[in-house]
Amino acid sequence: MTAYYYIFFGVICILGGALGYARARSKPSIIAGGISGALLILAGILSRGFIPYIIAIAVSVLLLAHFGRSFVATRKPMPAIPMILLSLVCIALTVRHLIH
Repeated sequence: MTAYYYIFFGVICILGGALGYARARSKPSIIAGGISGALLILAGILSRGFIPYIIAIAVSVLLLAHFGRSFVATRKPMPAIPMILLSLVCIALTVRHLIH
């Protein structure tokens, strides 16, 4: 289940980055969305061993920090709140998987 979530979250990141680029011509959005999405999808595909879980949790923590800071600064709920929630779920799933 964790691997499927990583893939889902990765696709959401890629689509979000593309949407950010389409709306605001934000190159950082498409680059960050593409890289974070690709890393999450890679973690989902590999999902064996310790490294994929470290990749997923690192990407999620970075996304949580970025979108958390963005929400505090702008108070705009989109895309911050969904990305914060998706990141928290990813972190929780990964920690749960590593503990069991």
